[in-house]
Parts: sequence; C-alpha cells; structure tokens
Amino acid sequence: MTKPMLEALYGRETSRHPVWFFRQAGRYLPEFQTIRAETDFLGVCRNPVKAAEVTIQPLRRFDLDAAIIFSDILFPLSVTGQHLTYTAGRGPVLTPAIRSEADFAILKMPQFLFALECVGEAIERVKARLHPHQTMVGFAGAPFTVASYMVEGEGSRQYTEIKRLAFREPRLLTRILDFLVTLTAQYIEIQVKAGAEVIVLFDSWAGNLSPQDYQLWALPPLRRLLDAIRCHGVPVVYYPGSNSEVLLQLGGLDLQGLAVDWRTSLRHADRLLRDAGQSCHLQGNLDPQILMGDRELIRSRVRHILDEAALLHPRRHIFNVGHGLLPHIPIQGVEWAVEAVRQWKAPGV
Repeated sequence: MTKPMLEALYGRETSRHPVWFFRQAGRYLPEFQTIRAETDFLGVCRNPVKAAEVTIQPLRRFDLDAAIIFSDILFPLSVTGQHLTYTAGRGPVLTPAIRSEADFAILKMPQFLFALECVGEAIERVKARLHPHQTMVGFAGAPFTVASYMVEGEGSRQYTEIKRLAFREPRLLTRILDFLVTLTAQYIEIQVKAGAEVIVLFDSWAGNLSPQDYQLWALPPLRRLLDAIRCHGVPVVYYPGSNSEVLLQLGGLDLQGLAVDWRTSLRHADRLLRDAGQSCHLQGNLDPQILMGDRELIRSRVRHILDEAALLHPRRHIFNVGHGLLPHIPIQGVEWAVEAVRQWKAPGV
C-alpha cells in the first residue's frame, strides 16, 4: 500500500487525499492528560515509551495518514547548557537568555547519540506500530525561530531582544545561528536514521521579520540547514509563520512542501510561490478554531480548502490545520474534519 502523504509530496497519484494535523497529539485528548498527570512535559519527551504512546494516541481515534513524533522544537536546547522549563500560563522558559558573548560561551554542542537518543528510540517505537499507509514525520525548529527563543528567553510579542541583537550585535547573532544549524542538522539526522520519512521545519517567528531582515537572518541559516538535510533523501515541509510576504523569498530552496497558515489562502500562497520560482506542494490550511463549529460549518470549510487545492494542483495537497490543534478543540470537531476529507470528491469525479 502506498503512503498518501509521501505520494503527495512527490506529486504522484494518491489512493486518497492525505490528512493529518499539527499538534494532533496533545492536550485536547483525555488520554494525553492521563499520561501528563504522571510526569511533566519534558518527562514525556525524554521517555521513549511515553513519547511513542502519546504520538500514537490520535491515530487510534482518527483516520490519519501521518504520525508526528511528540516533542518540542526547543527540546534539543535542553542539552546545550540552557535550562528549559515549561510554566503554566507562561509556556517555555530558557535560562539564561543568550544575549551576550558571555552567555553564548555557556553553550556546548551535545554528544547527540547519548543526549537525545530518546527521540530516535521513540520514533523507532512509533514506526513499528504504524499502518502501511501512514507516514512517520519528524520535526525541528528552523534556526531563526529557535534563536529567537534562546535570546528572548521565552515567548514574545515584540521580539525586542532578538531584533536588538540583529541590529546592534549582528556577529553574535550570526554565531548563534551557525550553532543552531549544526545542532539542528544533527538532531534531524537522528530522527531520519530512526525512521522519520518526512521532516517539518517550523519557523513561526520568522514571519515577524521584514522581507529585508528575513533575507538577512532567517533565509541563510535555513538554506544551510536544507543543504545538510538533502543528503538524507527525505522531503521537507516548511512552515514560515503567518507573513505571506516571506513566500516571495523561498525561490531556489530545496523544499517539497509548504505549510500554509490560515491567514493566507492557498490561491494566494500558490501565486507568491510561482512568482518566487518555487514549486513545492501545499499543506493546510484550516483555521483550527473552526473545529469548535458545528458539523456543517466544518464540512463546508474543509470542502472549500480541498476544492481550491484541486484547482491549483491536483494530487499535490495535504490537508492540515494552518498551525496546530489547540487544547480547547473538541474531539468531535476533529472527527468531523477527517470525515469531511474522506467524503470529499474532486470536482468532475
């Protein structure tokens, strides 16, 4: 049996329209909450048995075409010398924030085979339990977004510290980004060797840069990371955040898929990519909050996305939400969305 997600990324005929969701394993599932009651978030990430179980949980409930390993884009930083914690109401916190040469000096490149082998083992466990049509997805944060967390120390609305570094200490920011390219390339290598068949790169914060600064700070390390991934022969899906202007910068990158935020239509994203000379496939782009709606609303929105995708690129679309499932999303809403994808027929069929 073929794997619909892989086939779509390679532009081949698929047996059905592929569907999966960012953050499909997580807080909206009661079975996840049961495991979280036993340990903290990082405890789940570090335990291959628990991480694999959490990854599989949504596949038991929904007819999905992919599993994405349960982890976090900041998890690799936990073994570099920055202390990573997750605080209720605040999210991830990294201490110390890396804002000076002295701060940067504490960072070390970990011995990955020992420090993060738990992620590879979790992927191996999941891969052994997947159905033949399901794709194993690994992921990492793109360098600029991870650097932003390192420098800010936590989530941000203004991104003041990372921009201060870019505008006042560009050499230090360049060193941080170089460090992250090496770190992330090794982390992805672990995932691919363990069985990841697709890699997703999340660059959520890059959308807060102007086009000029995206070209200066986000694009060069991304390009180097993609060059490092190329040797593994796995397709890469890139999520660039909510700024559609970024898409004009992606020409020439070795991407097979682009995850489109719900604030950008598939038609507009396709036009921008064509203008940039980029031909990667599209993924997305339902607003996850729509899943709070009734069955008919969800069905109509799913159909709209699938109809639009079919007109743009037949057999080159993967259905997903624009970013990720949220803790308050009702399980039934996810069920209705998957049902709508399965019932959809391409125009003229």
